[in-house]
Amino acid sequence: MRKRSTEIIQKIIKNNDAPFTVRELAAEYEVSQKTLRKDIQEINQFLHTIPMPPISITEKGELIKDSIFDDAAVERHLYDMDSYIYRFSTEERQIYIMMVLMTSDSYVTMQMFARELNVSRVTIVNDMDMIKEVFKEFDPVLIMDPGKGMFVQCEENSKIEILTKLYQKIAISVENDGYFQRVILKRMGIQYNFSDVFSYAQEYVQAANLIFIEDVFYEIVLYMFVVFNFGRKEGRAAKREIELNEVDHLFLYTGYRMDIFITETMQKNFRQYIKEHGLRSYIKNVDEIELYKVIMKFVQKIGQRIQFQLEEDGKLIDALLMHIRNMKDWGSYEVELPTEYDSFIDYGFLEDLVEENAYILEQFLTYPLSKNMKKSMVIHICVALIRSRRYFRRLSAAIVCPGSMATGKYLEAQLKNYFDFRIVGVLSVNEVYTKLEDLGESIDFVISTVPIEFEKYPVIQVHPFLKMDDMNKIQSMVFQKQKDNPGKSDPQLSILKRMIQDTVEDHELAGLLCKKVEQVTKEYQNQSSSLGKNEIGKLLKLEFIQMEAEEITWQAAIRKAARPLEQDGYIEHRYTEKAIQHVKEYGDYIVVSEGVALAHANKDCGVIKDGLSLLVAKKGIQFTETKGKVYLLFCFASRGEQSYFHLLREIIQIGNQEDLVQQICQLNQKEEIYNRVIGGI
Repeated sequence: MRKRSTEIIQKIIKNNDAPFTVRELAAEYEVSQKTLRKDIQEINQFLHTIPMPPISITEKGELIKDSIFDDAAVERHLYDMDSYIYRFSTEERQIYIMMVLMTSDSYVTMQMFARELNVSRVTIVNDMDMIKEVFKEFDPVLIMDPGKGMFVQCEENSKIEILTKLYQKIAISVENDGYFQRVILKRMGIQYNFSDVFSYAQEYVQAANLIFIEDVFYEIVLYMFVVFNFGRKEGRAAKREIELNEVDHLFLYTGYRMDIFITETMQKNFRQYIKEHGLRSYIKNVDEIELYKVIMKFVQKIGQRIQFQLEEDGKLIDALLMHIRNMKDWGSYEVELPTEYDSFIDYGFLEDLVEENAYILEQFLTYPLSKNMKKSMVIHICVALIRSRRYFRRLSAAIVCPGSMATGKYLEAQLKNYFDFRIVGVLSVNEVYTKLEDLGESIDFVISTVPIEFEKYPVIQVHPFLKMDDMNKIQSMVFQKQKDNPGKSDPQLSILKRMIQDTVEDHELAGLLCKKVEQVTKEYQNQSSSLGKNEIGKLLKLEFIQMEAEEITWQAAIRKAARPLEQDGYIEHRYTEKAIQHVKEYGDYIVVSEGVALAHANKDCGVIKDGLSLLVAKKGIQFTETKGKVYLLFCFASRGEQSYFHLLREIIQIGNQEDLVQQICQLNQKEEIYNRVIGGI
């Protein structure tokens, strides 16, 4: 069976949506429908050998599996194919030969390749002519001895670069679900899995707040995968005393986590590879709080146009933050927007708003957002809108994983970062059917890392490491479930106020009732929170509060707000100047809500310890882009050892509460300001 036929049957096996058609697959592979039908014939010949019912083609051209078609059994037989059943393409054959030659310590013969690939020796001779041309781009010497066979001599760095390019061609990834990928990995005797290298590298990237533009992260991980498996590990240990950048540390950290001895030569060659391929310029070190504020500004702009406070949805902000920090997750697939899930959402208008405001993120990230990134952002915003509807039922789901409770718990943790689901249980494949019955409660759907079927519940199959296509599948299900059965939730304060305004005809009475409801709610919240300080109260010191009665420029205001932190040894002066520089570079992103701003810079710009200060500007501060003035300017410094997203949200809430900023501005004592700021949240 040929490569295209193998890929098609794999697509059919993994597809849980509407059946593929001959027309769409022919367009995808850029072949005629007649050729595609011949591929189906070849697939059916293979299925006959299992045996398994054939794939049928309807009058509409849909490819349909029989009711007794066993996906798992077919997949097992696919991966068990040998070179007699699977016909390697010319490119696959040549990649196979080059990989074996580049990693072999002894001579190999053409006859051996002919036998392994099930082709004639003449075919291998022709392949070698093409391979010689490929090798001319590098410096390997191909030795051909009639008595011994073939052998390649080359420098270590050239060997690693050639192998990296070859693995890039076959798209080695975390899943490696392609037949040819598995053949190569098995033949090459891989010791260190790509998925492990990827996971440990991602650990460091998240800890160091690095963002990799486009596919640079994948290319670096692939290089490390090749070096760890095929690089020479003899020599002196890599020097730790020399100045190392973040990417150097990424290499050392990943090697350490995989218990690999990193030599001086390996470190030197890695640096050289990064430099020669210009990868360093595609890597950006970002401060998480700075990025969070930029995302806040982005969603605020969109929220203003649709008259909705998107910035108050923490899950929306967190989801966008995670995706931007893990750029590879956006992928190269096509993101499709829902067509008719919910009538109250205008998808076209949201697309226009995301396109219109994308510059806010692009200016900070210093690269353009792709079409798919923007579409995915639209989907996240749609989910946020649905999440905030007047009547909203919390969805419930069960997680299924293949025996490993750790995998299921990790998947559960990822889901909780993105969705407000109630997880009823993490179940193994063997117990899922009985356990769901034992629970005695209805769920909305099952999220599984393996293919399973339920008559009662829809199943969403995902990867253990959630990808953007997984997110889109889950979000599409959320759209549909909320449309079919919106349910009802406990009303929040804003909902109560809208209900009063809708039902009480006397507008004056309605206004008084709304104020009373708000007052009672605040009193209850203040009483509930009196047992412990909020995040601002934990960090803001009374002596770090200042007042400014005169007009003041935004630059001078930032310097004045930061002065107590400088004088008390929390930050160096360069931190203050960097905070000013950020506003000049990225605009008024520090204005986080109406009348409130938060000055901040990167942790490596002179942060000594975590601290928060506040400047109350009586006459307001005019920034460069924001129309309204800022009256409360916080200055925040963090060493990055703990997350302060709750602090940021509390600061944002101050500006979102009616009249609170003006009430604070009218106070003249630090104690009064402190108590009003703390008590108003």
